[in-house]
Amino acid sequence: MLNTWLKRLLIGTTLLAASLAHADIREGVEYKKMTKPQAVAVAGKSEVIEFFWYGCPHCFTVAPYVEDWASKLPANVNFRRVHVAWPGRSDMEGHAKIFIALQAMGLEGKQQLAVMTAVQKERIELRKEDVLFDWIKKQGIDVEKFKAQYNSFSSSANMNKLAQMTRDYQVDGVPMFVVNGKYVTSPAMVGKEDGTITQVVNELLAKDKPAAAKKK
Repeated sequence: MLNTWLKRLLIGTTLLAASLAHADIREGVEYKKMTKPQAVAVAGKSEVIEFFWYGCPHCFTVAPYVEDWASKLPANVNFRRVHVAWPGRSDMEGHAKIFIALQAMGLEGKQQLAVMTAVQKERIELRKEDVLFDWIKKQGIDVEKFKAQYNSFSSSANMNKLAQMTRDYQVDGVPMFVVNGKYVTSPAMVGKEDGTITQVVNELLAKDKPAAAKKK
């Protein structure tokens, strides 16, 4: 009886996933259009931006699904993450500074889940420099190189860039995904904090391919 029940559950789950993958997404429900569209970073490529915060529990919940999705992206899709920087949020600035340093070293993607796990699951206060540098060393990252980026003059300039992007894209909550600078979706809009969000992103990518991709 148990095996039969499990088989039925698996079949039902598979059918539900398939129906979601092919469902028509609705403007104003699963996604919305940006009031001020933004240019993509790489002309001729599709683009997905994930706005997030290391301290956001919702970002942490969807992170494994996003990681899996990102690992399978085709070469014509440019995926990038942007740590939000809202004005007056000093708690957020400390985390954003970590992101900037890791990004300068080309490690922000590789360390995404590690930082989130440290902050949210292990409750390590990475906004304290002595704690942060000790943790960085334990990750096998060159501490001196990290410190150089963390304390560099360009770090402040890049913080301003994050703040500017947060304003330009009108980010009012995280995680938030922007497709081709035109469409916005989020787990809050979709109503689920699981792989459904990446399905919606895929639907938007299929809906709006850049001219170069359409010719192929």
